Amino acid sequence: MNNLVTILLIGCCVLLSCESSEKKGERLAKVYCSSCHAYTHPEMLDKKTWQKSVLPEMSFRMGLSTDPINLNMSYEKLMAALATIPATPLVSAEEYQLIEKFFLTHAPDSLVSPPAAITQPLTQFEPHRIGLFDVLPQFSMLQAGNANTIFAGTRDKKLYVLDPAFSIKDTIALNSPPSHIEFHGNKILITEMGIMDPNDEAKGELVEIDLSVHTSRVLIDSIKRPVYFEEADFNEDGLTDYVICSFGNYSGQLEIFEATKSGSYQTHKIDNTPGARKVIVRDFDGDGKKDIVALMTQGDERIMLHLNKGNFKFQSKALLRFPAVYGSSYFEVHDFNGDGHFDILYTNGDNSDYSPVLKPYHGVRIFLNDGKNSFEESWSYPMHGASWALARDYDQDGDLDIAAISFFPDFKNSPDQSFIYFENKKGTFMAHTTMTSAYGRWIVMDAADVDRDGDTDILLGALDFQPNKLKDFATWNQRPTAILFLENKLK
Repeated sequence: MNNLVTILLIGCCVLLSCESSEKKGERLAKVYCSSCHAYTHPEMLDKKTWQKSVLPEMSFRMGLSTDPINLNMSYEKLMAALATIPATPLVSAEEYQLIEKFFLTHAPDSLVSPPAAITQPLTQFEPHRIGLFDVLPQFSMLQAGNANTIFAGTRDKKLYVLDPAFSIKDTIALNSPPSHIEFHGNKILITEMGIMDPNDEAKGELVEIDLSVHTSRVLIDSIKRPVYFEEADFNEDGLTDYVICSFGNYSGQLEIFEATKSGSYQTHKIDNTPGARKVIVRDFDGDGKKDIVALMTQGDERIMLHLNKGNFKFQSKALLRFPAVYGSSYFEVHDFNGDGHFDILYTNGDNSDYSPVLKPYHGVRIFLNDGKNSFEESWSYPMHGASWALARDYDQDGDLDIAAISFFPDFKNSPDQSFIYFENKKGTFMAHTTMTSAYGRWIVMDAADVDRDGDTDILLGALDFQPNKLKDFATWNQRPTAILFLENKLK
């Protein structure tokens, strides 16, 4: 028996010593890359993007380098980034070289996107170009409010209150660009991001504004780039708590601010990673407590279910996990197949960080729930730069249609697909587009009965950053389109 064990050990040692450098690089990549996020196959990016951008940033995040890919980063931002980096490298320099070689060996020279899908003309909606400003618009939020009002927030720290005819009724100066509003009669609760661009500075706030007298008070401060929030009583004490998506950059978190009887708030971190994009709060397991489903988008891209176990303790489960280059951007939950279980509508297309190339796996997807909170993709549609989608019964035929926007479309070949309306025809989604959507770069959207005629209209808000290397968007300057109002003609 001892001889047999000796022979087996010698055989294992021989096999390990014979492992090729390529196989070792692959093994190391799967072990170490998958420890931080879903494994990303080399074929998902081209060689140049891996070599010039993603791999150097990966080296920084693994603790092998003190220089992030963004060399223009200020000292303060660099210190914030370094605080998230491991104190000792995750791998040796030799191991990293094997990982790098593996990715560069198997990455294609370029990504091949499928031909742009053939779409039908958009006929159910009549597009109206609304120009609120003489300069290119830079929205940070757009929401339909109560009492026939529309709220448009901008990068330059303004909140515009519009009537259904898109006339400006009021203008409110803010401390920083706004991201989301909850409405309470004449008062609103609004998150202000502090700094809209990627950063780790805790300058964001949750603010209450009285619209009738223009007074405001800060409820919560020192938040890292809050992009979304919801309110709920998580511990059933009769006080309103807030779950806030602190997106941040290198750092950030999903956190609940528990209201206390003294008027202060106590923080409970639910997920201590950056990239919290959106939450949906409801009782998902039927026990009477408020649970959370959250989309995390920065690095470790995933959709998480946090079940409320009382006293701000949550049982967490990853419902879906995506590769780090997917660019997760938005989600909703709906029951698409009518089986009584929540399904997931998801978009991925964020393309502004380290790999700004057109990706064939960007798009809009539906994941169906098997009743045990396991999800399987049932439908997808390729859409470059997909950034937001809203499912509603727009044609009032009893099923859910989908409206989607892209902030990073293929401007050169199919700019009309920066907005796509998917009409649900007995489970088959028919894509509709309009060339009018090429008159702006849409970053925010909402769906509401704006004209009060009994059907659901769509609002798109522009942030007109000029696409790189494209010079043929003079029309954006000549006649800026701040809002694209898609008037539903069903009624």
